[in-house]
Amino acid sequence: MANDQEIHDRLARVEEIIEQLDADECDLDEGTRLHEEGQELLAEVREILDNGRGGVVELE
Repeated sequence: MANDQEIHDRLARVEEIIEQLDADECDLDEGTRLHEEGQELLAEVREILDNGRGGVVELE
């Protein structure tokens, strides 16, 4: 369950980053930093899933 929370926390932060970028309220440097942070978080999620430490649940 802890790993599901790890995934959830990272994806929640990615959503925050997307909202910030969509709001167009940051300059190029900040936008670049946010983009890189989002890419790192998504790579961590992929690693968690690839290592079998998390699971994908199908919702009906």
